[in-house]
Amino acid sequence: MYGQPTLQLAQTRSLTMTGALRQAISLLQLSNAELSARLTAQAEVNPFLVVRLSTLPVKAWLSDRAPPYPITPEMRGPQGQGDAAEMAGAISTGLWGHVLAQLPLLVRSAADHHIAEAYVAALDANGWLCRTEAEVARECGCSIDRAKAVLSALQQAEPTGLFSRNLSECLRLQAIDLGILDPAFDRLLDNLPLLAEGDLAAVAAHIGCDVDRVADMLRAIRQMNPKPGSVFAAEASPVAEPDIIVRQIGTRWVVELNRSNLAAVEVKEVDAATDELRAARWLVRAVARRNATTLRIARALVAYQVDFVTKGVSHLRPLTLADLAAQTDLHVSTISRVTNGMMVAVPRTTLMLRDFFGRAVDEEDGPTTAAIRQDILCLVAAEDPAKPLSDQQIQRHFAQKGIPLARRTVAKYRQLLRIPASAARRSKARLDCAAKGHSKRV
Repeated sequence: MYGQPTLQLAQTRSLTMTGALRQAISLLQLSNAELSARLTAQAEVNPFLVVRLSTLPVKAWLSDRAPPYPITPEMRGPQGQGDAAEMAGAISTGLWGHVLAQLPLLVRSAADHHIAEAYVAALDANGWLCRTEAEVARECGCSIDRAKAVLSALQQAEPTGLFSRNLSECLRLQAIDLGILDPAFDRLLDNLPLLAEGDLAAVAAHIGCDVDRVADMLRAIRQMNPKPGSVFAAEASPVAEPDIIVRQIGTRWVVELNRSNLAAVEVKEVDAATDELRAARWLVRAVARRNATTLRIARALVAYQVDFVTKGVSHLRPLTLADLAAQTDLHVSTISRVTNGMMVAVPRTTLMLRDFFGRAVDEEDGPTTAAIRQDILCLVAAEDPAKPLSDQQIQRHFAQKGIPLARRTVAKYRQLLRIPASAARRSKARLDCAAKGHSKRV
């Protein structure tokens, strides 16, 4: 016989996901550009919120040296979820690719190429320089005179006006190219603010020529392009603006947020107590927490993976989200949100924060899967085309290094890298050889 129904009370504890908490969590997974856009939208509806967009020039975060290790897009694995990033130096189109292709013709000395590449890295989307000769000289360890000489050579690049430091210099380079730069034109270019006021008579009196001559020079200026790099704007940018910048200063690593694409936000304080004012104050605090959390995670990653930053993917140490959570005393979900879409500019390249994580193949201190794939890529690149390495031979290579790998694992990694099997590579080598022999006979 069943007993009578009874009512029992139990006390439980759970986290209520409030609207404010959901918004704070959502801020963690936004890139700098996305956060700036959201703050701008919030400021349009909240009169107590002041958002200031950065006026810093947008830089092209290109490789400033030749990449020390080969990276291919396939190394990311299926759906782009791999362990390594595509090198930024592997661009072939756009302003930066166009300029890099001209470097051997502009700068003849190979010893000066690293200085030229530093200038290329300092080009903004308009083709102007974001850095001075002194800054480039300091970075490259050369004299200012040498840096100036390299810049002078680079200013011969096409289209004319690239590598200008200001509007006056950009127009002057184009005037020289057109053969119309005379002393009066040169004086006019030194007085562009006066020309912008529109009083041609005052300009003529100031530079010592008649008004008709000033009008002729003004028409010539209007035919010039003050932003020579803008002709490449329709082409894809080689690398998106990073959210975090990593620099090495001496023996110290500096990790900072990229302020060129991150808006500053503050509260317009008044003697009032409204919901909008409280919302503005809360949002400012939430953004500050988001920025602090992002820096905390990025600094921990760089400190742990410093060899990966400086030497490449083969030096990536095994690291999981849980490992970093234990190191930073943050929740795994917080680290996952922050690292999901953040980009970080490090010396030589631009990476995703998630690229700093890697799973060990076998034991905890062993190489990561990304390092194994990198090793396979290098082995195949160095093989004799007539005698390509089989999966079993690659397996033995790792066994000799004390890394136990199953042959099917080697095959899986090879397929992720889109490397054909040894038989297919051998057949291709024979066909290529036969084609070359036929070409010679013809």
